[in-house]
Parts: sequence; C-alpha cells; structure tokens
Amino acid sequence: MKKIFITGGAGFIGSALIHLLNKQGYETASFDACLNFIDNPQYYQKCLFLRKKIYYQPSKNYTGDIRDKDSLLNVINDFNPDIIVHLAGLPMARVLEKFNHEMISINLFGTLNVLDVFEKSKAEKIVYASSSMAYGHFHQIPQKEEAILNPINIYGASKASGEFFVKLSQKKWVIVRPTSVYGFTDCANRVTQLLLDAAFLRKSAWIVRGETLDFSFIDDVADGFLRVIVEDKANFQTFNISRGESRSTIEFAEIVKEHFPHFTYEIRDPDKQQVFRGPQDIRKARQILNYNPMFSIEDGIKRIIEQSKEYRFYEN
Repeated sequence: MKKIFITGGAGFIGSALIHLLNKQGYETASFDACLNFIDNPQYYQKCLFLRKKIYYQPSKNYTGDIRDKDSLLNVINDFNPDIIVHLAGLPMARVLEKFNHEMISINLFGTLNVLDVFEKSKAEKIVYASSSMAYGHFHQIPQKEEAILNPINIYGASKASGEFFVKLSQKKWVIVRPTSVYGFTDCANRVTQLLLDAAFLRKSAWIVRGETLDFSFIDDVADGFLRVIVEDKANFQTFNISRGESRSTIEFAEIVKEHFPHFTYEIRDPDKQQVFRGPQDIRKARQILNYNPMFSIEDGIKRIIEQSKEYRFYEN
C-alpha cells in the first residue's frame, strides 16, 4: 500500500480523511501546527481531542508549520511518502483582524513551501485542497470546474493562486474544490457550526439574507478526497467535491429549529464581503471518480446532533 502524507492532518477534513485511508490499509502521516484561529482555545482543544477519540490516528504524527520549509523537508524525508495531500491552511474566509496577516503567509507562502518540498521528494503525486471561494461569485448554476477563477477576497485569492502553482508541477497533481463543509468537530466559525452552537447553548444567531450554499457533509467530502487519491484517472484534473445541491441558510436554520424549538435567529442584509454561491457541478466527480454524496442537510444535522449528545460536547 502507498504511503500518504497529509498536511493539516489534525484538521477537520484531514482527520476524517486519515480515518478513511487507514481503514483502506494505507500508511499515513500527519503534519499539523494545530493553530487556533477562532480565538477560543478551549473549544478548539475540545475538537482536537474528540477527533483523536473518534477517528483512526495516523501511523506517524508530526507537529510543524508549513511556513517552516526545513521542518517540512525533514519530516517528508523521514516518512518518504508516495503521495502528499495538502490540506493545511487558514480555513476561514473571515478571520479576526489579528489573524488576517497570516492568510497569505500560510495559504500562499506555506503552499509554495509544500510544493517545493514535493518537487524535491520522491513523492509521485500531490492533491491540493483549494476552495469554492476561488471562483468568487458563482455565475453558473451549477458552477462548473471550467469557470474562470475570479476571487473577491483574500482567502479565495490565496486558494486560487495555489492552484496555478500546483499546475506548474511536472509530477502528478489533482486539485479539489470543496465548499461549505460541515460536521461534528468543525471549528472554523462556519455558519453551520455557529447555528448549531447557538441552538445547543440557547443563544440567538443570525444568517445572511438570500444566502444559498452547497452544504457538504464531512463524510462525503472525505470520501471525495479519498477517491482522487486512489484513482489514476483523477491525475491532472480539477474536481468540485460537494453535495452538488443548493440550499438556503434559512432552510438550514429551520431544520435546526425543528430539533430545538426554542432556537431563534435573525436575518441580516449581506455586506460587501459576501460571496454569492450556490451548487457546484459534481458531474465530473460522479463520472470519473464514481463519487456519490450521501448526506442531505437533514441527515447531516441529525448526525451532528447525535454525536454532540453522545460525546457531551456542550456540557461543561
């Protein structure tokens, strides 16, 4: 079996992906700095602890920052992987102002370090986690992979820039564009997490008027990454990996309310940073990868609530 090295392996998607890879018998290694960008260390540490409890752990676990090229090169040489999956990054389009300067240093310069080390290593393939934010506003329904990238914020620009550098490689590469990923132990202040947090804690929340998203459950997204890793036909291709269905944030909030009748939320007008998205076109992933997402938001919300209660996430 091939050896697979995952940057950001302790993260939300990384932990779920390593779990699937280990179940398939692959030897895995994680490289993660375990940085907290939500300014809530207790919440973040609780998520890290539960990911270790729920998921299979990597064969090797390295602590390090992708901005430190020497450290990255040392662990790559130690593990000697066949494939590198680059998931590490600042995963939030809107961060607190004190973290904003790290967006470029991590998502762009860190990615350049990963690519440079990849080229120097014996690894034969890299999988790069981009984002639907690289598209900017969606101008197609559904949005196809061939659409021109026109990001409108720093996060989207950093992810789009990484794609262009990935394509310069002479080795095998795959680009994955996930969107609106949600699930248990998410801690990137996505709207899905914030709504469920508020419902459990009996607080109010807010959503953006007119916002529609392609809500993609973590299990489906991890499965998509697994498929681009193992499928040779995926090489030198870009894939949308998501549910492939547009639902409004109001629908998501109302489903949460069905489980928590006391839950209340307000609707606010969008600001200038709002990126208007919708469904991604996943026909390419279905045809080439046999990718078939299973979780509707009804199923996903139910699963998160069950896991939150099982692991007593909101109890002190």
